[in-house]
Amino acid sequence: MAFFSHLAHLIRRVPTAQAGLALGTMGVGLAWAQFWPEQEDVLRPFFTSMGALFLLPVLLKYLLNPSYLLQDLRHPLYGSLLPPLSMSMLVMSDYLSSVYGTHARLLWYPAMTLHVCMGVTFFYFQFRRFKLTNIYPSWFLYPVGAISGTLAGPQLGYTEFALTMALICIGAYFIILPIILYRLCFAGRLPKPARPTLAIMAAPVNLALAAYLQNFHQPDPILTGALAGIAYTMTVFTYLCYPYLMRLPFHPSIAAITFPSVIGAVATERLSAWLAVSFPDWAWLGYMGQAEVFIASMLVLWVLAGYARYYWERIDYLRQRTSDEL
Repeated sequence: MAFFSHLAHLIRRVPTAQAGLALGTMGVGLAWAQFWPEQEDVLRPFFTSMGALFLLPVLLKYLLNPSYLLQDLRHPLYGSLLPPLSMSMLVMSDYLSSVYGTHARLLWYPAMTLHVCMGVTFFYFQFRRFKLTNIYPSWFLYPVGAISGTLAGPQLGYTEFALTMALICIGAYFIILPIILYRLCFAGRLPKPARPTLAIMAAPVNLALAAYLQNFHQPDPILTGALAGIAYTMTVFTYLCYPYLMRLPFHPSIAAITFPSVIGAVATERLSAWLAVSFPDWAWLGYMGQAEVFIASMLVLWVLAGYARYYWERIDYLRQRTSDEL
């Protein structure tokens, strides 16, 4: 009984940010499958399964302790790190839709509902006691992260929904971007636990670009150019942040650095594929995408190693306490 009580305690202490590692892992499989399509049947299920294993403890934490979810949604940082939970489920439903077709709706519906409900609840709590210093780059993830639902939308028969949602999320990005930049410039430095969220600056625009190019077969060149320009600017900014962030003591929120790099590689691949047809002189961007997916894979492995050390310390402590009580 002592072991199970300590195990329950360990589940309660699972970092919310671990969902970011799950999302990044699933994204790596998607990225490699785009650049190595002949191995897609191996890459997607392997990385999706691995990401699901990382996601499961986070889901168990909130299923067994529902009050924790409401508690985290009240917090301006921890609540803003919850979207990867639902976004991972949406990316998983994208893969499942390619295998099981419309049966993937069984995961897609709960994931979309969870994402919307968490977003509404989070912003309700934050606007009740609004402070500019409480805004973090991870606040992008609720309004723009909903675009993850458009990845599987067409395969599930929701093409019109996917097109509309993509445009709404892109519009939300352009509204929120100046607010986030204003906070970063004029409201002081981010606290140390929140600094890894700087890497998230590259995620929303790359996700918007990747989803836009997937859902619109004739994308508007001006909008595509605007998204691509901001995407590469934010990607370079994020890369410049990596040396500083990787020197910080390990904190679970460092998982935030994984998905931005992964989705950047996916966006670059889709952009280069479109440019190869419409603007062949820019097709060389595909090589940049290959470099991005390699860097993203290394970052995921680095974060995974950090989490392995993090859990090893806690499991060792759990083992010692169990043996002492026996």
